[in-house]
Amino acid sequence: KPLLLYVFLFYWHFLNALFTVEAPQSLYIVEHGNNVTMECTFPVNGKLKFRDLSVSWEKKDELKKQVYVLLKGEEDFKSQHSDFRGRIKLLKENLNFGQSLLQITDVKLRDAGFYHCVIGYGGADYKTISLKVKAPYRTITQGIVSTGDNEWKLTCQSEGYPQAEVIWQNGEYEDLTDKSSTSYETGSDQLYRVTSTLTIKSRIDEIFYCIFWNKELQENTSA
Repeated sequence: KPLLLYVFLFYWHFLNALFTVEAPQSLYIVEHGNNVTMECTFPVNGKLKFRDLSVSWEKKDELKKQVYVLLKGEEDFKSQHSDFRGRIKLLKENLNFGQSLLQITDVKLRDAGFYHCVIGYGGADYKTISLKVKAPYRTITQGIVSTGDNEWKLTCQSEGYPQAEVIWQNGEYEDLTDKSSTSYETGSDQLYRVTSTLTIKSRIDEIFYCIFWNKELQENTSA
């Protein structure tokens, strides 16, 4: 019996050594609200036998979140985490070519993290793929209110992620940021709503700029 067990374990490791899952791309960066398709590949060697195929995509958080399961050729959504319900599709026609393509629609900030693509087909293997989600501060809403005696209250507001710094400049590009105040709020979608206000004495024809600087993404948007 010990010899039989040894032979079985050797054969199992030998099969897994032959069966290798690959990730053509280990990092995906997508904008909040867009769609993303992540890919891992596996050897098929001839016509795919769906009944022998199992595919699992899992998100590795503090607790494992099941994203998608195909068990012996049949989809199983019973264990799918509520975070992904209604937003996940596996492009099954590509399985014939040894491609496991997972599509996530309407990407949320909470979707960012590490995913395991696990394939069982004769042997078994997995690869880890990283998903990063960004939300640039594309649209800036501006406001201007006269507070009397050539004094003006200028306001700029925008939403994005991660948290941005707001820089104020005049028409000569002098930095006025230390005269401004900026507040941050987060909504249920985890986006930051950034509101910055500058109160300054000025002629009515002077120009001022507010710049949302996203240090982590190395991006800025100005108005």
